[in-house]
Amino acid sequence: MISIFGNQERRQSRRCWLAQQGQALAITILLAWTIEPAAGQSPASQAYRIAAGDKVAVVVFGQPDLSGESTVDQGGNIRLPIVGEVRAATLTPSELEKSIVHSLEQGYVRRPMVSVKIAEFRPIYVLGMVRTPGPYPYREGQSLLAAIAHAGGIGAADHGGVSGDVFQADERVRLLEISRVALLAKRARLIAQQNGDDRIDFQSLSGLVADPARIAQIRDNEQRAFTAEKQAEQQETEVLRKQFPRLEAEVASLKQQANLERKQRELNNQLIADYEQLAKSGLARKPTYIEIKREEARIEGSIARLQSEALRAELAIGDLQYKITELHNNYQRRVMAELRETDRLLLELTVTLPSARRARAARTGQIGWLAGDQGEQPAITVIRAKGTTTVKYDAAVEFLLQPGDVVQVGSLVPRTLEETPNQVDPSNASPGPTVGLVQPPQ
Repeated sequence: MISIFGNQERRQSRRCWLAQQGQALAITILLAWTIEPAAGQSPASQAYRIAAGDKVAVVVFGQPDLSGESTVDQGGNIRLPIVGEVRAATLTPSELEKSIVHSLEQGYVRRPMVSVKIAEFRPIYVLGMVRTPGPYPYREGQSLLAAIAHAGGIGAADHGGVSGDVFQADERVRLLEISRVALLAKRARLIAQQNGDDRIDFQSLSGLVADPARIAQIRDNEQRAFTAEKQAEQQETEVLRKQFPRLEAEVASLKQQANLERKQRELNNQLIADYEQLAKSGLARKPTYIEIKREEARIEGSIARLQSEALRAELAIGDLQYKITELHNNYQRRVMAELRETDRLLLELTVTLPSARRARAARTGQIGWLAGDQGEQPAITVIRAKGTTTVKYDAAVEFLLQPGDVVQVGSLVPRTLEETPNQVDPSNASPGPTVGLVQPPQ
């Protein structure tokens, strides 16, 4: 009897333990891993290297027909109008700009100004113990936590949809923080443009919750935009100023011709006076007198014409001066409009960002994070291409992903629940340490 009751108690304990294991695997929340993130988990401080699958936006200033978006093909090239295929893979946006400038200078565009940015990164892939494995679009500043959230979370069951809300709330906070950094950098650029400065005075962004490499990249993008717009305005102004010498020379030539005609008029007037004296003596011929008066009328008409043409040239000089002033004013008006819009968005962030943080904290408090004794934690591996090789990282929740990363959650071949009880007696197992546990609100 004692043996029978002992076997029943062991079977009942085994069933309870299996139920706890199943519940732990069914809850779709991200575990608090104890694995330290690999060194250098943040994106490299250097500029992003373009790869196949990225969509690149190319803007050729003043040439809308040559501008547009193009996806890097498997050969690593993009196709541009007129130019054809241009190598893009392994290049940074700034290096691709120089390559396109070099191609356009081969008899297509004189002194081209090109801006290149990544319109859409190649996707990331989430595989393994997630609800919806597959490719997902990469977003700026995307963390491992957000990637698993897009894939539906770990496991097969959703805890009332709350865990997905946690991931979405966390991703929203991260995106808002990066947006705030981008807006502050843009505001610094617009102020520098408004003041006519030669450089951008970026304020310190070290206290913001954002990746330092991402901050450096945002600053670099704004600096390139500042330089490009400043050069564009200077070039347009220079084109207008180059017309001044021609018009000024034309005015001087017309005035010189008018002075010569005036001298001719003085000589003709003397001839008329002499001829009138002869006419009084009866020695002058009337047809000759008529020709002299006709020459006088021609000279007067030529002087009037030259004065009119000189006046038109002077008016053209005034129009050029007006166009230069209007060009500068148009740039300033556009800068002021963008600055007002940037200030408005920053003002909105002072409300939306704290609210998003509170929402994330509330969602996290609703479900809590699983402790180490809730069951075996799945290993998270990020596989990243490095040239012709791949590098694997043991990743934690704060790991920042890069385009093309492959996230593998656990094993691609899941283990069955019956394996663990054969190895460990649940009645003698002691609970493991609790890591990062957050109790739900009472």
